[in-house]
Amino acid sequence: MDSVQTITYQCPHCNAALEYDSTVGGFKCFYCDSTFSDYEIRNIFKDNEETNLDFDEPELDEEQQIAEDFSGQSALYTCPNCGAGVICDTLTASTRCHFCHTPVILTGRLSGEFKPDLIIPFNTTQGTAERKFKDYLKGKFLLPNGFMNEVQLHSMSALYVPYWLKSGLTDASMSATGKTIRTWSRGNTHYTHTKVYHVERDAELAFVRVPCDGSKRIDDALMESIEPFDYTGIKPFSMSYLSGCAAEKYDVTKEEAAQRIDQRIQLAAKDELKRMASVYNSLESIQLNITYRQEKYVYALLPVWFFNYKYRGRDYSFAMNGQTGTMFGELPISKIKMFFMGAGIFLGAAIIGIFLGGVCLG
Repeated sequence: MDSVQTITYQCPHCNAALEYDSTVGGFKCFYCDSTFSDYEIRNIFKDNEETNLDFDEPELDEEQQIAEDFSGQSALYTCPNCGAGVICDTLTASTRCHFCHTPVILTGRLSGEFKPDLIIPFNTTQGTAERKFKDYLKGKFLLPNGFMNEVQLHSMSALYVPYWLKSGLTDASMSATGKTIRTWSRGNTHYTHTKVYHVERDAELAFVRVPCDGSKRIDDALMESIEPFDYTGIKPFSMSYLSGCAAEKYDVTKEEAAQRIDQRIQLAAKDELKRMASVYNSLESIQLNITYRQEKYVYALLPVWFFNYKYRGRDYSFAMNGQTGTMFGELPISKIKMFFMGAGIFLGAAIIGIFLGGVCLG
């Protein structure tokens, strides 16, 4: 089990933990209410900001490798505030001490190839996220009892999810069979006139920061459902933004992410080329060819609120974009409530039927 270098950002006035607060556009101490700008944080914690992250992890000798294999997916860090030793999984890059709750950043998880290029800070607080979630659940009567209780809502967690973002320039071309169809009638006779064309379209298409989440344990469809992120809010990576939030390093390689990103680019290119050929009633036998003239990848951390609920032995995951507030997830349904609702509808229909029958007989 390896030891990981840790750092914290603590208030210069009272030594409590500092966290990024979107409402003030900077960092706030929630103990003494002191606030600090990005510029002030970088100057006050100059040593933290200048921590060398551009090193590769050393090779392990045989004994160390055995210990690493034995430890599996766990690692040990020491809290700089209280000195407690806390075990976390090997993908975690930022967390809280389970004893004193101090936000702790594990710099070794952000070194070398795992050093992020960019980050989008959270634009929603825990309270805002909980209110949005409550509003989303209003009117959903089939939810299990206790789903909306405060204990459940307070379990929402802020996580910086690792993302690969690809930008570049492509030459895209499409060939297809296009048809124009005209119909008309004369008397009782209906006519259809179809013309068939060979269609070709070419375009130079630019794409900017097409995303792919870099965590295997987070559902890809769930992440795509809370897109897009607003890249005008993106910033160069600074460890200070991680204070108070959990963060993960990627375990999806750039090459693996490229396959999913390229599929998204191909679909977007196909839609654009089809739009350019919209004069035709239909397009068939479409052949698409895309050549990349330029391509660039960056590694970013993007903000997401997660809520997980276990009901009848099954996990239900819900995610909220920590910047825009877009929400998506699968909600559990109480079978008992569904039964009583169905019974109520049936009983109501039966009473109405009896009443209408009685009126007719009268």
